Amino acid sequence: MRQQYLLHESPCGDCLVHCSCESCALCQEYRELKNRGFYMAIGWHGNVEKQNREMGVTPVVEGGMSR
Repeated sequence: MRQQYLLHESPCGDCLVHCSCESCALCQEYRELKNRGFYMAIGWHGNVEKQNREMGVTPVVEGGMSR
């Protein structure tokens, strides 16, 4: 998430935060996504579809296996 949204790594590293207080790290990630307009109740795929509808992007359907 840090790379996708170009977030600063402070006051300490991600590994330290997740190892020392995982619940704090998850709460922080939840707040960040919520502030960016994600609705957690519909899940990841639901949010992707919602964003695609808002941006007017048509979903890409890949074909089956080919040789």
